Amino acid sequence: MNNPIDSTGIFDSRDLIEYKEYLESEILDAYIEWAEDVNDHKEEDVEDLEIPDLFEEIEFIDEEAFTMPCEYIISEYNSIKDFCEELEVYGDFEHGEAIISEDYFEEYCEEYLKDCEYLPDNLPALIENNIDFKGIADDMKQDYTEAEYYGTTYLMRY
Repeated sequence: MNNPIDSTGIFDSRDLIEYKEYLESEILDAYIEWAEDVNDHKEEDVEDLEIPDLFEEIEFIDEEAFTMPCEYIISEYNSIKDFCEELEVYGDFEHGEAIISEDYFEEYCEEYLKDCEYLPDNLPALIENNIDFKGIADDMKQDYTEAEYYGTTYLMRY
């Protein structure tokens, strides 16, 4: 599964949650494989590592030995988890909110106005070309929270 975050546009919070859960399952699978290997090759007087059923049950007993081979996915997971935690207190994050790149926000606002029929489809080009969509986007930002992900600002409705 690919990271749904797109710095050039918009994505759904449910896709972000699904990606986070995917990373959790990948880490869990890697941990189970690692723990089984450790248990197979351990000394007899050493206690077996417990094999978890859920991601939350993972105990990093020998953290470096496990995390070194999985460094990228754990780093990616931590970044996604932090991003989700920053946004999940706003709006209806669990049931689907649009998360919009700040670079795309002006275009998003223009499309939103047209989709909601605040601007008619047959608006003369002379008028449409003189609408201050940047100003409208700046005004609409008041109803959105901002969150950073790898240096890009994203907006999500409160």
